[in-house]
Amino acid sequence: MKKIIVKPGAKLDDYKAYGTLYNLVNQFLEDVAEFPDKLRGKTIWMINSTAIGGGVAEMLPSQMRIIRTLGINIEWLVIEARDEAFFNLTKRIHNAIHGSGKPNFTEDDREVYERVNARNLEKALEYIEDGDLVVIHDPQPMPLGGMIRKHKKVKLVWRCHIGLETENEVTRAVWDFLSPYFADYDRFVYSLASYVPEILKDKTAIIPPAIDPLSHKNRMLWMSKCLGILQQSGIIREQLPVLYPNYKHKVRRVMPDGSFDTVNHDSELDIIFHPTVLQISRWDRLKGFKELMEAFILMKRDNEKKTDKSSLVYRRIRHCRLTLGGPDPAFVSDDPEGMEVLNELIEQYKALSVDLQRAIALLLLPLDNPKENALIVNALQRSATIVVQNSIQEGFGLTATEAMWKQRPVLVSGAAGLRAQVQHDINGRINPDPTNIAQLAKCLEEMLSNPKERDKWGFNGQVRVINNFTLFSQIKAWLSHLSSLE
Repeated sequence: MKKIIVKPGAKLDDYKAYGTLYNLVNQFLEDVAEFPDKLRGKTIWMINSTAIGGGVAEMLPSQMRIIRTLGINIEWLVIEARDEAFFNLTKRIHNAIHGSGKPNFTEDDREVYERVNARNLEKALEYIEDGDLVVIHDPQPMPLGGMIRKHKKVKLVWRCHIGLETENEVTRAVWDFLSPYFADYDRFVYSLASYVPEILKDKTAIIPPAIDPLSHKNRMLWMSKCLGILQQSGIIREQLPVLYPNYKHKVRRVMPDGSFDTVNHDSELDIIFHPTVLQISRWDRLKGFKELMEAFILMKRDNEKKTDKSSLVYRRIRHCRLTLGGPDPAFVSDDPEGMEVLNELIEQYKALSVDLQRAIALLLLPLDNPKENALIVNALQRSATIVVQNSIQEGFGLTATEAMWKQRPVLVSGAAGLRAQVQHDINGRINPDPTNIAQLAKCLEEMLSNPKERDKWGFNGQVRVINNFTLFSQIKAWLSHLSSLE
């Protein structure tokens, strides 16, 4: 187990300096004024399975910095798990909570699950004291909570960031597998009420995820800075003077033969000069990459059947590009399924015509430097005409939140987490079935053909995020929940 040191970052006054956030911060400070006294003498411990990447690892540092400025103690521990069987099991659990995979969990699985967590117990007990509040994030460290409780008098909360609105054989099997650990916890926290298993409804609070508006992934980027990042990361050619050196590890692109290489002159991405459809996620079948690529191809092919080649609609779609981005496998050693999904997309890409290969880019984003990775995502989102999240299942989908904050129009699937954010035709579009290729292609064409509507969706999207999905609403909910534990 490893204790994560959170470096200093944006202060409350930095947020208040922005007119869009000023009233929000002042209201937040008024709302949380009672909690420091209630939590005095206690430490909040956040425990999860990784300190890098998106999701929990991305949200925690900003939350912790703000909570500490309020005078509340909060720390972060990450379990160590160098066991391939454990990685495979927890990936199966993750997929099963989303209703995917096989409903088979065995006692051998439980032995692996508990053995890896038990290895982290001794170190956890060196940090955690009687009276502390312990929040366990997601299934990976779930058994650890009960192990800690046998040695320390603590309050335990399990935070589940994923879920499925409906039950099936697979979800019932995974909740049965996890149910022996439920009794160890005082409370549970989910992102959406529809994700909560019936057995936990009376002990569960709902806290939606949120973004940090001033993080590197979401901070304002002027055009010159945005172009500089795209150049430093190798996404566009070096043709402009920039203030900072190029990134050590460049973005790589899947080449026509399926190999990986840096973006060079022959494979240059001209996204800054073309309408661009963008989706960035981890390589996961549940993210709907394959279906999105198929819909984009269908839209392009149908467009060529139009008779009026001089129309603006025809030319806009003809020049449109699709960018699919995910983690570079060179920096991910514990996700064999992700590599499988990427390979499937590569085979799909290799089979395309030269013109379609030129219009579609599979980008591999380096993960060695979290700041650089965040800035690359930020620049890509700000360069996009439409940001898509075509998830077949989605715990929440902060990629949509990030895009709305940047006033980018979004097209999302009907997955529950995405529906909770996007209001159809107000701050984006919802395509209910991400596997309906024809309907998805139609949605893309309609959005690309309506620039005034895109402007409206983008503007309204940022308002939606400010009112509902910033870290201030999230922190307020957490402090209220934790301070109520008796």
